[in-house]
Amino acid sequence: MRQSEQPIRVLILARAVYPLHGFGGIERHVFHLVTHLARQGVDVSLVVGRPPGGQDEQVSRQQILEAARLEDAPIAVQFLRYDLTSPILRPNSIIGRQINYPIFALREGRFARRHVQAGMIDVVHSQGLCAFGYAWERQLHRWLRTAPFIANPHGLEEYRTPDWRKRVAYMPFRALYSWGHRKANRVIATDAVTQDDLPKYLGVAQEQVVVIPSAIDVEECLGFVDQQQRAQLRERFKLDAADPAILSVSRLERNKGYHVLLEALALIRDALQPGWRWLLVGQGKEEAALRHQAARLGLDEHIVFVGKLNDTELHSLYEAVDMFVHPTLYEGSSLVTLEAMIHRLPVVATAAGGIPDKVFPGRNGLLVPPGDVAALAKALRTTIDLRGQWQRWGEESARIVETTFAWPIVAKRTKQEYERMLARRRNS
Repeated sequence: MRQSEQPIRVLILARAVYPLHGFGGIERHVFHLVTHLARQGVDVSLVVGRPPGGQDEQVSRQQILEAARLEDAPIAVQFLRYDLTSPILRPNSIIGRQINYPIFALREGRFARRHVQAGMIDVVHSQGLCAFGYAWERQLHRWLRTAPFIANPHGLEEYRTPDWRKRVAYMPFRALYSWGHRKANRVIATDAVTQDDLPKYLGVAQEQVVVIPSAIDVEECLGFVDQQQRAQLRERFKLDAADPAILSVSRLERNKGYHVLLEALALIRDALQPGWRWLLVGQGKEEAALRHQAARLGLDEHIVFVGKLNDTELHSLYEAVDMFVHPTLYEGSSLVTLEAMIHRLPVVATAAGGIPDKVFPGRNGLLVPPGDVAALAKALRTTIDLRGQWQRWGEESARIVETTFAWPIVAKRTKQEYERMLARRRNS
């Protein structure tokens, strides 16, 4: 039995991690989860896909530790092969993902089973479909059920898409996803307002659900800000003459609702000064359609398709604009909203996913129903009219992040859940 004075030994099963596999929300979540649990004194082991491009695994491990500023932290990293379909299929295409990801999850499950069997792991913590692999091992080997298993399904985008073709294509994926999470002891809802989605979409029991927010690293976000870069961005995008300068950040996909925001901006053009700007940071297949729509509405001279930015550029840009708008049609936790908030921006967003846990009308921004052009136009007009409230809204945004959605707080909450699960096991 693990002695109380010994650190909790946690195995985290994931597909990708920042900075090796990209800069997205889940990659960063895994990176910060590992980093901040280690700072809480947890003995962390991480299993992820092999580094891309054939990069040396030892170099990749060191890259993670250097990014985390944890040279001597108790973090072990193991890489397993993910991509089995290249060059015939792109590894993360709809078909490629449904081949690669389940097989990879099964391999992770076997890895976890061996380490639990050897008495090296106290808690298994999965991310996304990785729950399926360890759930399968638990089904085959009932003795594994003595080791607590907690799973984070993240945004459930495969369940929310309105595209019937994607819904049909992802049916096998969703079946494995749901089954795997139903086998966990605890399933994480990243926001209180979305906790009922887990029984609805995954079929997990309500008593399995625990709310542990997604988070951002406040020190990291603010540390990326470079005043010289900020000045250059303001000059590059002519923001000194922009009134207001509006920012949105995400993939350029239909579900992000930017076509709705364009229609709303067209409705309030009379309330906007001649030099106003909407800066859209991100890349995606929706860009051509958005450009065409902006031209049709006569807004193209005000819309800036910024493309991809590095972290220094992005966080410096947050500091150079007036307000943040996130018109998404459906959403997970929305880390970009938290990023905007820590930079003290007023927020106009849709009441989708976990956003209502972060944006409170009249306190730090305004919320509207997803897809409602008229409501979004009204909220934008109201926000512009309430310019005198922007500083107070921004300060409240930062306070909300620092007290609820900062990683040290969330890592401590996660560790407490591990301790509760272990206590229940010892008392059963």
